[in-house]
Amino acid sequence: MNLSAKFVRLAVLLIAAGVAAPVLAEDDSSLKEGAREVGRVVGTAAREVGKGAKKVGKAVAEAAKEGAEVVKEGAKEAKRAMKQPEK
Repeated sequence: MNLSAKFVRLAVLLIAAGVAAPVLAEDDSSLKEGAREVGRVVGTAAREVGKGAKKVGKAVAEAAKEGAEVVKEGAKEAKRAMKQPEK
């Protein structure tokens, strides 16, 4: 399972727990406290998912950059080979 899938799974579990929390609250003040806690949990999960996505995005960008450099070097080598006279 890749990194982003783990974060998505965690976020879904935390959101599901958050939805269930207000139902379990006994009175209005507990309901408000439960809603605050749900907000914190969902916010934390979203932040963690965002951090994971940022790391994945950086890794993809770095791989693309390295790939572009390899292609660029290959093109230079081919150009040099075309310019050299045949023996």
